[in-house]
Amino acid sequence: MDRFDEGIDLLKRGLLLKPDELKFYITIAVGYIGKKDLKKAMDYYQKAKKIAPENIDIYIALSILNEGTGNLSQAIEVLKQIPEGLKTPEVFIRLGTMEGKANHHTEAIEYYRKAYMMDTTNSRALLGIGTGFDILGVKDSAVYYYEQVLLLDTTNIDLEKRLIDLYIDTDQYMNIISLAQRILEKNYLDSDIRRNLGYAYYKLEMTEQALNQFILAAKFDPKDTYSRFYIARIYIDLGKHKLAKQELLQALSTDPDFIELWLYLGLISIDTRDYKTAEWAFTEAIHRGGDLGQLYYLMGVVAELREDYSRAYIYYRKSLKKEPKNISALDALANLCARLNRDEEAFSVFKEIIKIDTTDANALNYVGYTFAEKNDSLEYALELINRALSIDPNNGYYIDSRGWVYYQMGEFDKALTELERAAELAPDPVILEHLGDVYVKLNKLDDARQAYIQALEKDPKNKKLRKKLHSIND
Repeated sequence: MDRFDEGIDLLKRGLLLKPDELKFYITIAVGYIGKKDLKKAMDYYQKAKKIAPENIDIYIALSILNEGTGNLSQAIEVLKQIPEGLKTPEVFIRLGTMEGKANHHTEAIEYYRKAYMMDTTNSRALLGIGTGFDILGVKDSAVYYYEQVLLLDTTNIDLEKRLIDLYIDTDQYMNIISLAQRILEKNYLDSDIRRNLGYAYYKLEMTEQALNQFILAAKFDPKDTYSRFYIARIYIDLGKHKLAKQELLQALSTDPDFIELWLYLGLISIDTRDYKTAEWAFTEAIHRGGDLGQLYYLMGVVAELREDYSRAYIYYRKSLKKEPKNISALDALANLCARLNRDEEAFSVFKEIIKIDTTDANALNYVGYTFAEKNDSLEYALELINRALSIDPNNGYYIDSRGWVYYQMGEFDKALTELERAAELAPDPVILEHLGDVYVKLNKLDDARQAYIQALEKDPKNKKLRKKLHSIND
């Protein structure tokens, strides 16, 4: 430190003899930097700047010192003071870098553009523009500029990997394949790139190629749970549930907090009727912070499949408490209520469904048919059922509903046309009973008798049907 002091004192004495000697000021400033006295260093650079206002190196040194002392705005301001005609690509790149550090990314991009306009081979300028757009979330522009950088610099592996991430974000899967293959020629064992390549193949429905890449990625990195997850998904698509379950369990042994692994384990277990494992998987997902609306619904599905209807009802209600507009849970609850003959509650839930999803044909039909059964709001009932039939025009049950609305309206000829067609499409005992009822109204008793007999063959314990048959036989 004493040597710095000696040098500084000597140079200061020199300034007494030559007060305009630029190199004395700069050397003194460097000495103060050596002493870590940045404030005095900046003072001498400022004096040097007054002597040589066109010396770019002085501005850059002042900018670096201001940045080093945490004064980023002043570091930027110093560079802006450089006369416009003297600013070089390096000056603009430094301005862009500091504006980026200050989170002024639009301004940073403009400075990088100026650098690029002065030197169209400057890959750092292109990289700065791309990075600015990347941070701003303008992904297509980021992709374009990153691609331009790689035309000038084919060795930037980190940029290639970032570009692959952006290709994934922007669904450019064919571009992923070509770039990933190029990287793998240099680094065959790169499991991250293989996983991304597998994902691109998967999205392009190139299943065999995807599976091969995911298997290699998991081989090179045994802790790669993401690749095992997609291996499992492919095995599910191929109907290989046992292999899929093995992959999921292997991945869960590495990362038990990967929620989707539990979710898919549960779904596979439902498909294979292993309801105990399904319940365990969904319970684990709940405990580990999964989506409660979805998971309570799935727990309800498992309970319903096990014919534990009261528990299923509780879970569907819990799901809807978390997510009131969960159509899957609403639909499951409505159908469960209908199965349990809780007709008013089912009616209410189906009405809620059609408020949320005006294209749910099942809900439209249920609400419309219920109004018809009540002989209430028949025009509205017909409108709902017609909407259901516009979605599924050959559904015998929906056609039966329209026929029953016409019946309640007293339009028996129209009802007959609908109900005869419904009985052909879906010879359900209720539909056949409706057909018999309209035959009675049209005084076609032989046809009514035949319809009731067919209905009784399908539902022999139906006392109401038997009574109707007896009434026309008497």
